[in-house]
Amino acid sequence: MNLFIFGTLLHLPLLEIVSGDPKIAKRISSAMRPEYRVSRVEGHVFPMMHADKTSMAEGVIIEGLDDAEILRLDYYEKAFNFARTDFVVLDQNQKPRDVTAYVPPVDCWTPAEPWDRKGWIATYGGVTTMTAIEAMTLIDIMPAEQMGKLYPNMMARSSSRQRAAISCKPELKQRSLMGCKDVQVIDVHNQYTGFFNVDELDLKFRRYDGSMSDPVNRAVCVGVDCSIVLPYDPVRDRVMLVEQFRIGAFLRGDPNPWTIEPIAGRIDSGEGPEDAARREALEEAGIIITDLKCVSAAYPSPGSTTEYFFIYIGMADLPDGAAGAGGKLSESEDILSHIMDWADFDTALNAGEFRLLPLLVAGHWLARNRDNLRASA
Repeated sequence: MNLFIFGTLLHLPLLEIVSGDPKIAKRISSAMRPEYRVSRVEGHVFPMMHADKTSMAEGVIIEGLDDAEILRLDYYEKAFNFARTDFVVLDQNQKPRDVTAYVPPVDCWTPAEPWDRKGWIATYGGVTTMTAIEAMTLIDIMPAEQMGKLYPNMMARSSSRQRAAISCKPELKQRSLMGCKDVQVIDVHNQYTGFFNVDELDLKFRRYDGSMSDPVNRAVCVGVDCSIVLPYDPVRDRVMLVEQFRIGAFLRGDPNPWTIEPIAGRIDSGEGPEDAARREALEEAGIIITDLKCVSAAYPSPGSTTEYFFIYIGMADLPDGAAGAGGKLSESEDILSHIMDWADFDTALNAGEFRLLPLLVAGHWLARNRDNLRASA
């Protein structure tokens, strides 16, 4: 089968992963479809091809795909509601060629501006390729439609791994002589795939005497990086807290599984920690953060989870009446916000009334820096 591709699969590393052929570039030649255009899908970062009398949809033809490669490509594209359709394109010699391409159902997506392929590769190429590695491991485990629903979670996890690889601060002293080179992974078993992953690993690690350990078994919750922000109004000297039901507290047997917290949420692919903090403040509490002060960026519990927290104090206007109900209905969030004057918050903080560590970290940092924030307000 000859396949015409025009979108994200033009990024060769991604195409190699999805097709399963690391040498697929040898079977590629340029082509175009007259009177069609490639545009970004409204509300998404990937493109679609649609009729446009004034345009030319550029792409490539992949020749000689076998059944196994077609199965892999079908699985990946079906996850995004794309299916194969036959039509004619012009090859690099301007000769008509019968091809198949992945396109969405009529009226499934809405085209936006012309797709910026180079811009997409620069921003999303690496993380999408990393995500595809995980996505394609599910081909024998779950239907494409189910994989597609989990894809944003996989992409957020890939973004976290990418962020970890580039976020090392060379100016900070490396206090350990060990590194990833001192870990030998023997086997990895995925036990659960969903909003989080649960992976079980057999591995060896270097001991402080220089030898390698015996094989050990470890399980980890593979989560995503999160932004956490405690809104503070330096003029009125008050903070905002949110309250919501938490399944972890409930399963622990806590008689009050509704916890008082700062605003928090995962960092989606394509956004930075500060962007996520501002977005979550608007979604959860309907407030605008005017400035962010970084408190810390750290692991909450690296022995059991990959989660990484970016904690901020967010400058905000918190007048009377700013608190209320919030949350994203599509994510079944039901959040109630509260405003506390500093004196009441500080008393509760020192009395140990709060049960969330990120809130304690942000609250104690604010106590140490509050006077400077108020002086510069």
